[in-house]
Amino acid sequence: MPLSLVDHILKLTPYSGMAGDLHPWQSALISLAIVFVATIAAETMYRRATRPPFRPAGKLCLVTGGSTGLGKALATSLVASGADVVIVARRPAELAAAVKEMEAKKKNASQSVVAISADVTSKPDIVRIFDETKLKMNRDPDYVFACADFSSSWRDTGASFPKMFIDHDMEDFEFLVNLNYLGQTYIAHQATKRMIESNIKDGKIVFVSSILGLMSFAGWSTYSPTKYAVRGLADTLRNELQRYNINIHIFYPGTIFTPGFEVENQTKPQITREIEGNDEGQTPEECARSLIKGLEAGQYAITTGLLTELLRTVGRGVGPTNGFFSDWIMSGVGWIVSSGFTFYMDYVVRNAKTN
Repeated sequence: MPLSLVDHILKLTPYSGMAGDLHPWQSALISLAIVFVATIAAETMYRRATRPPFRPAGKLCLVTGGSTGLGKALATSLVASGADVVIVARRPAELAAAVKEMEAKKKNASQSVVAISADVTSKPDIVRIFDETKLKMNRDPDYVFACADFSSSWRDTGASFPKMFIDHDMEDFEFLVNLNYLGQTYIAHQATKRMIESNIKDGKIVFVSSILGLMSFAGWSTYSPTKYAVRGLADTLRNELQRYNINIHIFYPGTIFTPGFEVENQTKPQITREIEGNDEGQTPEECARSLIKGLEAGQYAITTGLLTELLRTVGRGVGPTNGFFSDWIMSGVGWIVSSGFTFYMDYVVRNAKTN
């Protein structure tokens, strides 16, 4: 009986005496194990070769929404890693307080922390942000984090005042599009132009979406579509900007415990609360650590927890995987979980009392 490939491999190992004595099912299992290990090794090498590392030390990082919430926590972490940081928000007093805190976290005396007061929904202000950055720092940003759309007012990763669809005014939809989508679009557009003009290699633009950019349900008709829009923009630019060596990432946080979350709960319908259940959120600092961990791993789509990760794998589309086998396994689990959740949320809505 001719030797199988597995038998030939065994002959090269300390287990050479087993060559020719394996049952077919044993050979099959060993073959699968070899393929699994080889695939994991190949994927790891591919990721290291194709995903530029995240090393903020010495880089110029621009963070919108940098005076509070996620933006502030992220900017503080970047300063502690040795980066020069520009934070952007609307309120000068909060910016000044944030800069003072960040100054105490500097890794070395040569680092700079600068604040710019601006409104990210204003096109002239967007241009001014980058002009002032160039003037004060003598260079354009290497990394840009679009943490704010309305965070300077609501102190969260976007404005949200959940209501039932028919309870909204038509102006609410335009308001949220301007704040939650166009605020990030304008920043990304100007950042891209400046990076190209300055010939910045391996620049990064990081968008902030939400778990509600991967799923939605009753109460989120104004907020969730804007977060899906951010995902569409990120997916487009991830592919398009490779020609300029600009790397795109998108972050899908869940609940972030900030004052904006408290404001959100003031208008949240009971039916939305029931579907959400006991939502285990994160502090801004925990959320920032999740984002940085994903960037260090070279991930395009970055999540904060198991549920968000399952949703990411189910609806990944043509985006890069975070791991071939892990995504494949989790997408199967995610399909079951998401199907069950769909049944549950539809049941809740159908059986809810109409006010």
